[in-house]
Amino acid sequence: MFQKANTQFETLGYAKAIELYESALKKTKGATDDEIVKAKINLALSYKLVKDYANAERAFRDVLSANPILKGDDIKAYRHFAQVLSSNGKYPEANIYWQKFNELQEQDKRGVEFIKLNSNREALERNAGSYKIEYVGINSSSADFSPVYYKKGLVFVSGRSANSAIRRVFNWDASSFLDLFYLDDLKALGTDNGGASAIGSSSQSAAKTPSTSKKLGNDYYTPPTANDTKTVGRKGNEYITGSKDLDYEENPTIPTEKFSKSINSKYHEGPCAFFHDGSKIVFTRNSQSGGGGIFGKKNNAAINRLKLYIAEYEDNDWRKIKEIPFNSNDYSCGHPTLTIDDKIMYFVSDMPGGYGGTDIWMTRYNNGQWTKPQNLGGTVNTRGNEMFPFIDERGNLYFSSDGHPGLGDLDIFFIPMNTATAMPSGKVRNIGAPLNSNKDDFGIITDSERQTGFISSNRKRGGTDDDIYKFTRLGTLYGCRELVVNIYDNETKKPFDRIRFEYEIKGNTSSRESAITSNLGTIKLCLEADNDFNFLVKQNGYQPETVNFSNKEASDYESSKLDIYLKKEIIVVDKNKKNKVVETQKEADVLVSRRNGNAVSTIFRGIVTAGKDSTPIAGVLIKFTNQCTGVTQEMTTGADGSYEFKRELNCDYILESFKENFGKSTELVAKVEEKRSIINIFRKKTPVINTGSLFDTKLYKVGDVVKLDNIYYDSESYKIRKDAARELEKLVLTMQKNPNMIIEIRSHTDTRGNALDNLSLSQRRANEVVDFLAQKGVAKNRMRGVGKGESEPVNGCGDGMQCTEAEHQRNRRTEFKILSIERK
Repeated sequence: MFQKANTQFETLGYAKAIELYESALKKTKGATDDEIVKAKINLALSYKLVKDYANAERAFRDVLSANPILKGDDIKAYRHFAQVLSSNGKYPEANIYWQKFNELQEQDKRGVEFIKLNSNREALERNAGSYKIEYVGINSSSADFSPVYYKKGLVFVSGRSANSAIRRVFNWDASSFLDLFYLDDLKALGTDNGGASAIGSSSQSAAKTPSTSKKLGNDYYTPPTANDTKTVGRKGNEYITGSKDLDYEENPTIPTEKFSKSINSKYHEGPCAFFHDGSKIVFTRNSQSGGGGIFGKKNNAAINRLKLYIAEYEDNDWRKIKEIPFNSNDYSCGHPTLTIDDKIMYFVSDMPGGYGGTDIWMTRYNNGQWTKPQNLGGTVNTRGNEMFPFIDERGNLYFSSDGHPGLGDLDIFFIPMNTATAMPSGKVRNIGAPLNSNKDDFGIITDSERQTGFISSNRKRGGTDDDIYKFTRLGTLYGCRELVVNIYDNETKKPFDRIRFEYEIKGNTSSRESAITSNLGTIKLCLEADNDFNFLVKQNGYQPETVNFSNKEASDYESSKLDIYLKKEIIVVDKNKKNKVVETQKEADVLVSRRNGNAVSTIFRGIVTAGKDSTPIAGVLIKFTNQCTGVTQEMTTGADGSYEFKRELNCDYILESFKENFGKSTELVAKVEEKRSIINIFRKKTPVINTGSLFDTKLYKVGDVVKLDNIYYDSESYKIRKDAARELEKLVLTMQKNPNMIIEIRSHTDTRGNALDNLSLSQRRANEVVDFLAQKGVAKNRMRGVGKGESEPVNGCGDGMQCTEAEHQRNRRTEFKILSIERK
């Protein structure tokens, strides 16, 4: 029953296989359960391979929701489904299937890295504003991709028919066969080659003509919406989304022509590369009929392999076309790119000796001879597919991969290369959004600083509707990488409760910034990528500390950690006076310094931070009013949120903080009594929590959701633990300082047990917090308790996941949300 469909699947005729599987699965009488499961998996995989991810998701969900017992290669269905879900923008669910894939096999562990990235996709989207992406007018309704510079223009790959009366169809997905096309002048796109070396021409572009490129909106790298056309490439299979009637046409607005009759044959011609004097071309071709031109290690005579060819330009045409000697009928080679001196070629192959899927290889060109190919190794190549390499003028390598963690399907990656060995010399980096999206992104060409260039992507409609996009960098080349800074007492190993420090790019004092840790002595920063930094910490009673840190080798999507330990100041004993004199920091470096006779500073300093995440707030109006004289000093905080006033020690002051859209903060700064301890400067009705050497003010705005640190519960309990009670005392202080604030207390459970029971338990926990605050004097009409149950876990510990007790405890947490701040 499934034999014909299986034959098409094995010979890579996926468009026809889809049709046969869909028909056969409607009449399964006489088929075994194993045959049906296998057919459904092959159907889902066929949809994935023709890049119809909507149908692929439907088909995978159909077979995997029945929880079949998968063995052998069928286990890969979980990986394929995870990749499809990522391409459809469903990252949390993708992690569930990555986890299942990880648990069922030992060899392929790429899912571990994908889970990390899917949990922090923001890391690859932070620098999206640095690039402008434009859709160019050479695109058609067929596939258009992999441009390369040639003379003053571009040569690119396209499936358009170029007015041919005969439409040739490719068995893989029923799409048109590919040829090379030529745009003779980049000025037609309103651009030049961005400083890249012109191929085969010494002349430079003249003045730019008005751009005919179409600038996209802000959603050019987001998943499709209800307003987006759900059509894919130019295909002809009724089962493939949007292809039956070829239901969209898109004609180029900029004319192009077929590149060369001698190179373009009646079958596939794919990505190419030119020698930099324009004398030779290396191009990808499949010159036979059949399954046609596909990377894949299947030993099947019906599958024809991609091969690399070289040709020379003589007498106004490309002649002497011949195969590169390491081609084979047993594997494919394609996607060439050449270094600027034409001595090294990088290309893609699934030849033996690789890491799985397709790999990137290199060969040297000496006196007209190609050396034996060498694999670029496990830094670049994975068990997935690496393809579409491009080498820039400085020898940096770009390539696309679905094996390295990315935003979905193929993403573009970057790695520096050693120009002497032609091998990797650094860490692979995902270049992030918007150059990457949750669709296929590949075929980049650019200059050595990535100032401008072109990419290929099917982000517009999905499927095989690949298009060429121009990009221009407007901001920084790199984004930022996260660093968690923890500051501890070196002797007790306990964290400091809110401490201010400074940091700067090494050798650039103008880049100096300041920050303040949380009450647990920690803070998360996002530092400019690929830099070295100095961290400077000065704390009263401790030795100043300077620590170096580099994020050049740091992960793009996992936070690095920097622990700083402060040592107590050295105590020197003056034997003549028989008392101890403590060596202190300079008075200008600390909030308050001790002097003989217990005198204190007349300078009062502090920092205003956001109650939501403890980041400093600029533009806050601070008023400091002397209660003895009624005189008010005013200032506005800068970027570090800090302020500074002169004070009379024998007078009380009122400290007020104002910022639009934030709540007002009013606090009493008490006068300093004679012989009074410095840590008791601030008179409070409730016990004072140590806030370090600065007086800190928190401001909140409507909508802030603030996690309460250490508000955890024992499993299946709603009673507040002692450690939680200490943290709730701080919330009491916050409510007292902000008497016009109304909040919602949110309680969450872990995901174990019955969902309805967890919802009830979380409501009891939220009510318990409300009761606690009410007992401390906070009016109940200012609070509302809401139980969230297990619906919003902060990690991947979903139903059925194996997690540690510590991971489950993270989900048993309490937050408060600012519902309103009444203005009075």
